[in-house]
Amino acid sequence: MKRYRRLIYCIVIFSFFCFAQDLFSRSKNNSDMVLVPAGKFVMHVEYRWREGLTLDEFVDDDAGRRYRSVAEFDLPAFYIDKTEVTNKQFKRFLDKTGYKPEWPKNFLKHWKNGNYPKGKANHPVVWVSLADAKAYAKWAGKRLPTEAEWQKSAQGIDGRNWPWGNIYDPNKANMDSAGTMPAGRFPAGASPYGAMDMAGNVWEWTDSLGTDGYHDFSWLRGGSYYHAKDSLWYMQGGPIAVYQRTKFWHMSPGLNRCATVGFRCVKDK
Repeated sequence: MKRYRRLIYCIVIFSFFCFAQDLFSRSKNNSDMVLVPAGKFVMHVEYRWREGLTLDEFVDDDAGRRYRSVAEFDLPAFYIDKTEVTNKQFKRFLDKTGYKPEWPKNFLKHWKNGNYPKGKANHPVVWVSLADAKAYAKWAGKRLPTEAEWQKSAQGIDGRNWPWGNIYDPNKANMDSAGTMPAGRFPAGASPYGAMDMAGNVWEWTDSLGTDGYHDFSWLRGGSYYHAKDSLWYMQGGPIAVYQRTKFWHMSPGLNRCATVGFRCVKDK
């Protein structure tokens, strides 16, 4: 009997050690993140695009750019993922935790037999809801960025329009294309702090759940590879400047996931 007890104790201790080691590794390793220093940040957010603009015809403030809000934040230093969370990273989370969403409809809709499509390991994970993204972030010892943290990470403090500067450049991001591309594919389009893909590739969840009294919504940032054309009824994607946002209405669990929305995480310094 004592022998079995010792065996059980050893198994419990070993399991706890493995769990602690994995948690420590995930929470302390910042090699896949960049540091955004502490300081004041003035967040200008545009109300909407002016009608009739083509991809490279963005207006400046004096020409009529409209803002939804202007707010000043004194942000502590934090780390943010260099890229969006990839299929490979999300698969590791699933393998380690056995995570299954409460409402599974459309969860990882593009995966087959529990695995991501061939050749897409380093593409951003999509078909994930806000709850799915938060579950991953918690497991990784991180969290989702606030809107202010996301925008500062993408824009810096000089008020630029795009992560790389003020001029739209289709060669510095995955915008208006046929599909996602590997995370980090456009290093020349990195933000002032070194974060990549903060314009295009996929929209990104922020920790910005709000309500109008009737429906819950989140603010999405960054734009996506898909740029809908020929109709004002489509949700705008493609080239979205760092000061622009889109409201995502939470309609039902299955509809809260789509092929153009992913996420990245942050962590307090």
